[in-house]
Amino acid sequence: MALSLLVPILGPPASGKTTLTLALGKSPDRHVFRLREHVPPEVVRQTASHGPRDLGWIDDDVVNPAVRLYLSTVATDSRIHTVLLDNYPGTGQQVEALLGIARELAPGCAVEPIELVLDAPARRKRARARRVCHRCERDPAADPRLPASASTFGGWICGNCGSLLHPRRGDAPSLFAARTRRHDDTVEDVRIAFDRAGIPTNSVDAADDAATLARIVEPLLIVRSTTA
Repeated sequence: MALSLLVPILGPPASGKTTLTLALGKSPDRHVFRLREHVPPEVVRQTASHGPRDLGWIDDDVVNPAVRLYLSTVATDSRIHTVLLDNYPGTGQQVEALLGIARELAPGCAVEPIELVLDAPARRKRARARRVCHRCERDPAADPRLPASASTFGGWICGNCGSLLHPRRGDAPSLFAARTRRHDDTVEDVRIAFDRAGIPTNSVDAADDAATLARIVEPLLIVRSTTA
């Protein structure tokens, strides 16, 4: 078995991208790519000092080599057939770079972008409710991103390690609004870049919980990974 499918999971902040990739990525023959995990820690720390609009943004001269190195590794691993790209690519230029790298390293690999769609009030509600755990996720910038599950003993206690949960830094109202504007500024360029390459973007209503969304998306992944 060889790498046969790349699945960019796209969407605005708090639409459920990371939660969906966690649900879909449980199979051992699937990998989840999160950019922050593949760049030097000092780069991640530098992003924490960016202004609100560019919070967490990493320059393409760092992004592209990181993506190339990652795909060169998974493309030679016979155990992996699908890679889920959590919130990447984020610009039209990154789409073009990804497709070029994929064509070079994994010829014949299909690309199936999935864009989660959710209205603004629902996303703001999700952002207010989600929590992260600083002990379970040792982020270089002390800015954990992965959603944490609360203990049954209280909504602010981590169900995994028992430590105190915190709101995600980027969900503060001003930062959340800035991240949303950045997404709105770039999303059409991302769609156009995929469309120009003859790759349609699949829109999925993200109002349902992650388990339901995973059941909706799963058949698409199975079909595309076995027919690519």
